[in-house]
Amino acid sequence: MWMRAVLCALLCVLSACSGSDSAPAGSTEPPPSSSPPPANPPPGGVAGPWPVADLTLYASTQGLNGTIIDAGSDEAQNIWAATPDTLYVLRPGQTTFTPFTASNGLHIQSITDTNGTTVSNITALAGGHSNEVFLGYRGYEATIPPPAPPSCCEPNADFSDPRWHLGQADKVTLNLDGTIAVQRYEFLCDATTNCWEERSARRMTFGHSGTAAGHLFIGFDHGVVHVANDTWGDHIHVETKWHYSDGRIVTKQGEQYGLAIFPNGDLLTASGYGVGAQSWNVDPKAWVLGPFVWAMTTYGPAEPYNNGEHDLDVPAEYRETNRGAAVTSDGTAWWVSQLTGLSSYNHSIAQFDFSQVRHYASVPGLPATGLVDIAADPDGSLWIVDSSGRLLRFDPSASSVQVWPGVSSVRRVVMDTTVTPRAVYVSMGNQGLAVIRAK
Repeated sequence: MWMRAVLCALLCVLSACSGSDSAPAGSTEPPPSSSPPPANPPPGGVAGPWPVADLTLYASTQGLNGTIIDAGSDEAQNIWAATPDTLYVLRPGQTTFTPFTASNGLHIQSITDTNGTTVSNITALAGGHSNEVFLGYRGYEATIPPPAPPSCCEPNADFSDPRWHLGQADKVTLNLDGTIAVQRYEFLCDATTNCWEERSARRMTFGHSGTAAGHLFIGFDHGVVHVANDTWGDHIHVETKWHYSDGRIVTKQGEQYGLAIFPNGDLLTASGYGVGAQSWNVDPKAWVLGPFVWAMTTYGPAEPYNNGEHDLDVPAEYRETNRGAAVTSDGTAWWVSQLTGLSSYNHSIAQFDFSQVRHYASVPGLPATGLVDIAADPDGSLWIVDSSGRLLRFDPSASSVQVWPGVSSVRRVVMDTTVTPRAVYVSMGNQGLAVIRAK
């Protein structure tokens, strides 16, 4: 089904812990062909904006070590970056990142069972309100017996198996003294007897403006969860039905890597199997009951609305492998796939029209496959990451593509439009973090 109502209480375990002291001073590596960027906040104590040099690089010289998988800023303009086992923060006025690990209360942990050892490591982050960041983790995705007695969501259900508590998410708050407090989010059951469907976070996005300001959306291995003020409902997802030649029908959904918020609060989701726009509701519990404005598989079929069981019937083994989503200011939804490249649909069309879905397989310089992330610039251009680690800037109006200089081994791109000029955060694995302010 498309979504489930929330009829049971979900667990939220609060834990607080201390981090390291304020980071020591250090040198800031300047961007190529530029002078070192200023590190001090502007007069009046207002945080940010950060250096406005065209390109600023952060790496080991600034205390940023390991493989950077995700990064961004919160509303106080703290810069957050993550490796699989460490969360880093650079506060305005500092020049060296402060690290936080499992010893500071982050839920990076391992478990050993008959299948071997599974490590629950960081997979995604999203900067939130001032001095706040949300972390997602990889959970245990193999099958384990459901809790008993008697089942999920029932009183006294047994969640003692530690595998239930891997993955999922944390809210991390940066204290004035430079330590952190960690609040645990656990999505252990839904409204039926299904248990533990939201195990591993694939992507997170937080609304900093528009109707959904202050709301967090987490894409998991299964569905998408909406969080507001530490409250959440169940989950939603586009669902496909695989039809086999022998008559079997298998339901497939999940791999929610693509998330983007429309100005009116509707949520664009681009998953491993389809794309949809979930209608806005300020209440996360009521949100899961609302319809999709539209939902489709990129190459058909399509449904204009989801007012019930509007499953998308597709051939067996149909996949899209969408890996990122973005929304431009003209109301266009964009998504990228490892299999089918770049596609778009204008969300503002009054009545859904599948013929208006656009594909960009013949743009010179833009790969037709192997695209792994995307972010929308306020000027209408798109920042796209390909599987070779290049950062591309695509101008839809001119159908032109530029390979952006000075960055490499790119894994993820995040746009911050709360500052002027806007900041583009580029996670570059072992090469560190790049911040682009160039127009």
